[in-house]
Amino acid sequence: MDSSVCAFLIVGGGIIFLIGGVIALFNIKNMKRRGRIIATPTSPIAQAHGNGPVEIKGRVVPGDQGVVMAPFSGRTGVWVKVQVQEYRSTGRSGYWASMVDELDQRPFYVDDGSGQLARIDANGANVIVDTVTIASSGMFSDAQPHIQAFLASRGISSTSWIGTNKRMRFSEQVISPDSPIYAIGPSRREPGPPVSDGYRMVPGNQLVMYALGGDGPGELIVTNRTEEQLTSKLLWGFAGGLIAAGFGVFITFGGLVSMFFVDE
Repeated sequence: MDSSVCAFLIVGGGIIFLIGGVIALFNIKNMKRRGRIIATPTSPIAQAHGNGPVEIKGRVVPGDQGVVMAPFSGRTGVWVKVQVQEYRSTGRSGYWASMVDELDQRPFYVDDGSGQLARIDANGANVIVDTVTIASSGMFSDAQPHIQAFLASRGISSTSWIGTNKRMRFSEQVISPDSPIYAIGPSRREPGPPVSDGYRMVPGNQLVMYALGGDGPGELIVTNRTEEQLTSKLLWGFAGGLIAAGFGVFITFGGLVSMFFVDE
């Protein structure tokens, strides 16, 4: 094998190793999250202690403040995040620049069928919801009128100064009423509606989940994915980084061995 090819393998393998190592390092937090999820058993809401981290599963129930409407799709949700991105060219390449990144939410409840509802305060929570691209615009595709109105209300135009359509995409993340929900994080018990103890009505209490901040035990994770889907997602970033790093080591080693035989 030619020495230049060997050098290419050594350098290329080293780069792949570094990239994989960086990816793995960036995903260490996700591995810690995965560990907390696996170590925390699911609690029925009616039995959850409410004085520390709990894990619950159920379906979304809107609170007294109701729902909000997603501006692009018209879907209703208790948590709605919208994003507008514009593609900007830089010579032969380009990138998507964020033009709008807005969040609108309402307090909501989770019903798991245990006889009590849990209230979710998603302020500051790590909300993991799939991003759906609702629409796009480009040279031969106009932005829909309601999307143009949305942009205009924020001082943005979907066309350039010469009247051609900008290349844009419009995305949403939505937690809808009655959708499955999974939550893990800090909790407390607050006074709630009266309940019957079998003989009389007594003061009740309600489980409330909230974010204390940070990415450790004080983190509130809320997602419409299942626990299994979430733990798989958190695993693959770290595992993918390790696989890439190992592949880089393999290529580098191959280049070094080949270099030895070239020298011989």
